[in-house]
Amino acid sequence: MGSRGNYRSYPGWPILLLVLIIGALIGGWLGEALVKLIPSLAQVGQVYTVGIPHFTLDLQVLSLSFGLTLRIGLCSLLGIIGSYLIYRKM
Repeated sequence: MGSRGNYRSYPGWPILLLVLIIGALIGGWLGEALVKLIPSLAQVGQVYTVGIPHFTLDLQVLSLSFGLTLRIGLCSLLGIIGSYLIYRKM
């Protein structure tokens, strides 16, 4: 039968998304803990917020709320990169 060569199959994109989110959470938590232990690293733990602010659309019969906020910092980015490297090893 034919061989596929060096082709490597990775888990699907939902698993990648989950792994990246978990990596961002762990990186953010570690960054917060690091800043609490060593306050002089406050710049490293700085978090930037981007997104759409929360707003509500009231239609009298139905009320819809929308909003999306992303809080990202250096430690979260390092967590995302680390989790991606772990995903590649799966």
